[in-house]
Amino acid sequence: MEFVVITRALDSTNVPPAASIALAKQTFQMFASNQDSRIKAVYPFAGERAGVLIVDVKSGDELQELVGSLPFAGISKAEIHPIGSVQSAIKTMEAAEKRVAAMTPAGVR
Repeated sequence: MEFVVITRALDSTNVPPAASIALAKQTFQMFASNQDSRIKAVYPFAGERAGVLIVDVKSGDELQELVGSLPFAGISKAEIHPIGSVQSAIKTMEAAEKRVAAMTPAGVR
C-alpha cells in the first residue's frame, strides 16, 4: 500500500543545531543512496525544512518502522495519507452517481 508521508522539522527540540543539521543530512544521504526500496520518491520542499516521501509498505506496523527509522525522526513530525489510484477514484465517483440517480424521483433531472 502506498502512502504520502509529509515530514516537517519540529520548531523546538532539545537537540543542538549542529546535531539537527547532521541528522537531516544523514537522512538525505540515505534517500540519495536509495538504501530503502520501500521509499519510492522523495521531494524536499523548496525554502522549507520539510518534504514529502512516497512509500510502499505492507502494513501500518511496517510504515511505523520505516518512518521511525529515519535519522531525523526524533526532530521531525510526520503527516501520513494513504494513496489511491485515479481509476479507483473514478469508480467511487461512478458509484456515487448511481446512488444519487437512485434517490432522484422518476422523471426528475
